[in-house]
Amino acid sequence: MNAVHESSGERRRQILQAALSCFTERGFTETSMSHICERSGASVGSMYHHFRSKEQLAAAVYMDGIVQYQQGLLGALEGEAEADRGVRAIIAFHLRWVAANPEWARFLFRMRHESFMTGTDDEFSRLNREFVLGISQWFARHVKAGGIRKMAWDMYVAILLGPCQEFARMYLAGKTVSSIDAAVDELSRTAWNSLAAAGETK
Repeated sequence: MNAVHESSGERRRQILQAALSCFTERGFTETSMSHICERSGASVGSMYHHFRSKEQLAAAVYMDGIVQYQQGLLGALEGEAEADRGVRAIIAFHLRWVAANPEWARFLFRMRHESFMTGTDDEFSRLNREFVLGISQWFARHVKAGGIRKMAWDMYVAILLGPCQEFARMYLAGKTVSSIDAAVDELSRTAWNSLAAAGETK
């Protein structure tokens, strides 16, 4: 039973990755389920066993990307006990995830409000609540310890991820001159100097 479950899970992952590649190359509208079958090597029966429609499949691609991104970032953050290293970990993970997963990053940037996302609002909200809670708890510990300034949670998001998002968009468009490593260094330093409690900047 476990082997069957693992095989089914692997087939689902293959279909999701094939769909993402097809959506990237052809666009959502021009991609058919047969294109995804051909790319993934899945039979039509296997495809429809996992996904009832192209729309459901596209929504699954989006949500799977969100889950992998959020879990990865939280894991990187929880591994850092020092406040300044945690701030850097968030920025480093974000930019390096985008660089390592450009197709997914473009899909997440562009497709949130597409019609195929109808019906995912509850799950999307749940994931975001858990994500924000995890980050908030880490920040609360460091605010209490006196390492990070206390401010509204939306200010943390804007300071940390606003510049990252803009750099990522330029990177994906091929318009950056700085390397990912250089961006991590500069944006981490700038974010830390904005977030650090008095006397803690570097």
